[in-house]
Amino acid sequence: MFPYRYCLYTLLILLFSCKPEKKHPPLHSFYYWKSGFAISDEEDRKLAQLKTTHLYLHYFDVDWSETLKMAIPKAVIRNDIYEDKYLSFISFTPVVFITNRTFEQLTTDGSGELAHKITAKIKAVTTRMKASISSYAVPEIQIDCDWTAGTRERYFHFLEAFKKANPGIAISATIRLYPYKYPEKMGVPPVDRGMLMCYNLGKITNLSTQNSIFDLQELRQYLSDKTYPLPLDLAFPVFGWYTWFRDQQFKRIVYQNETFISDTTVFIREQEHRYRFLRDTVIDDLYFREGDLLRMEYPDPQALSAAVALMTNKVPGYQHIAFYYWNLPSITTYESVIRETFDRY
Repeated sequence: MFPYRYCLYTLLILLFSCKPEKKHPPLHSFYYWKSGFAISDEEDRKLAQLKTTHLYLHYFDVDWSETLKMAIPKAVIRNDIYEDKYLSFISFTPVVFITNRTFEQLTTDGSGELAHKITAKIKAVTTRMKASISSYAVPEIQIDCDWTAGTRERYFHFLEAFKKANPGIAISATIRLYPYKYPEKMGVPPVDRGMLMCYNLGKITNLSTQNSIFDLQELRQYLSDKTYPLPLDLAFPVFGWYTWFRDQQFKRIVYQNETFISDTTVFIREQEHRYRFLRDTVIDDLYFREGDLLRMEYPDPQALSAAVALMTNKVPGYQHIAFYYWNLPSITTYESVIRETFDRY
C-alpha cells in the first residue's frame, strides 16, 4: 500500500502546487496618425485616465513618385514633444504606411532595396524620438499596406527583407478583412503578428453603401470558422467623416464632426445618416450645390461595442486592443466604448 499512497500524495501535491499560467492583459492602444507628435496637457490627462499602455505611432508614408520614378517618404512625423509627461509609461510601435501602387511599380529586387531604405529612415526618426522621451524604445515595427493579389509577391519579398534588416525587432503587418477571410487567395504576410483592422468595410464610392467605415452586419460577413495562420491583434474605429455625392456620383470625403449637419436651413434629413443640401452652400472652401448628398459615416457606439465583444471572442490570442485613431474630440465621443473595452478586456 505504501507505494500507492506515496504516489497519490505526490500527485496531489503537484496538482495543488501547479497554478494555471496567468494570461498577460492586452496592451490598451491607440493609433497616433498626425503629422506632428505633440501631446497637450489635456491629452496627457486623458491618456492617463484611460490607462493607455501603448501607442502605434505613424512615422511616415511611402508612395511612388512618377516624377522621380522611385518610392519616396512622405508626411514624415515631426517630434514636438519636449517632456516625458505620461508618455514615460507608454510603449510605442512605429508604423509605416506604404501605398499599394508602390509595389505595383517596384521590381522584386527593388522591394528588397526599399526595405533597407525604410529601415534607415525609421532609425533616423527613432533617434529624434529618443531625444525627447527618455524611455523610448522600438521592440516592434508595423508595416501598413493594403496589398492585392497582384502585388503580393513583391510586398512579401519586401517584408522578408525588412525583417532581415531589423534583427531582434518584432515585425507586424496590418491585415484588412478581405485578406483575413481569403488567406489562400491573398497569402499570409511573413511577419511575427498581424493587426486585424475591423473597419473600412464597404466601398466608399458606392451610393448604396450604408457606412464604408464601419457596419456590424458587414463585419460579420468576413468571419468564418477558419483560424487565420498568424497571431492577430485587433483595431477598431473611433473616427468618422461624410461622403459627398453629386448626381449619384462620389466626389470626395468631407471631414467634419457629427454636428455638422444640424443646420436645418441648409440640410434636410432624407433617411438615416443621409442629408440633402437645400441650397447652394460654401463650407471650408468647398462649393456644395442644392441637391448634393452627404452620407454620414460615424460608427454607432452600441454596434462598436458589439463588434469588440464579437472579435475578442473570435480572436482569443490578441495581445493588443487598439482604437484608430487618437484625436481628442473623437476620443470624447467614443469614450464610454473605449473605457468599457479597456476595463473588460
